[in-house]
Amino acid sequence: MLPTRKERQAELLARHSGMLRCPVCHGALTLIHTANTASLACANRHCFDVSRHGYVHLANAGYRSKYEQEMFLARRTISEKGFFSPLHAAVSEKLAEYAATSGEPLSVLDAGCGEGSHLARIREEVKARQPVAFVGAGVDLSKAGIALAAKAHPELIWCVGDLANAPFADNRFAAILNVLSPSNTREFARMLKKDGLVIKVVPGERYLRELRECLYVQPGNRTYSNAATIQRFAASFSLIDCERVAYSFRLDQPSLAALIQMTPLTWGAEPEQLAKAHELEGGEISVEFTVLVGRK
Repeated sequence: MLPTRKERQAELLARHSGMLRCPVCHGALTLIHTANTASLACANRHCFDVSRHGYVHLANAGYRSKYEQEMFLARRTISEKGFFSPLHAAVSEKLAEYAATSGEPLSVLDAGCGEGSHLARIREEVKARQPVAFVGAGVDLSKAGIALAAKAHPELIWCVGDLANAPFADNRFAAILNVLSPSNTREFARMLKKDGLVIKVVPGERYLRELRECLYVQPGNRTYSNAATIQRFAASFSLIDCERVAYSFRLDQPSLAALIQMTPLTWGAEPEQLAKAHELEGGEISVEFTVLVGRK
């Protein structure tokens, strides 16, 4: 009989439990596995069950994310259409180069991983470029996103967790990914190994320019500046690379519907604005990212 998703995740957690720490007391976590249950516990008896989908909830119970399942399903759909493929290739190349010089297994955390499509795809591309042991973990405050990630990608470790109190031990990751998501530079520095990398992806000035023109009347809202973000990043890490990744993506009907569902640009938009956005079907939309690479 094939192992269940929960059993596969428990086995993965057993091998890499040293990666995690208790979010309450920051003590080490140990996997406790019986015939019917699997959980992580620390010496102070704080206990966290492995869900039936294979993830572990390591965040404050009272928190509720504003990001719902529909948004994450839309992001998965557009990712599968290839919307992020040039970005994934650029990030994978940087990680493969790092792995080639380090000579060690590549431990990677996706901080703010959502439904897990970025980390899963980047893992595949890194392994295709460089034969290396890849230990990947994703953390997000959204239970909906993490549940989707765990169901789709049981070969990776998934946790519901808060980046302000990340449930990972000190000096554990060779690289931290932070793709279009808020960051916590203090926690990133704590979790990184010596000389570890942070790869942060932010929108470029022309990101979704055509959609912005449909949604916003004021010219100032039609562009995006990442200058302040780059400045803050460079103040926290040694900036060793800053790459612009720009391309166009053709929007068929499923891709456009997923994009409108996925992006916060459309949240709160009026019906006439959304109707204008749907007129983009069949055309091309500008995609631009800035990939920042910093060293601890």
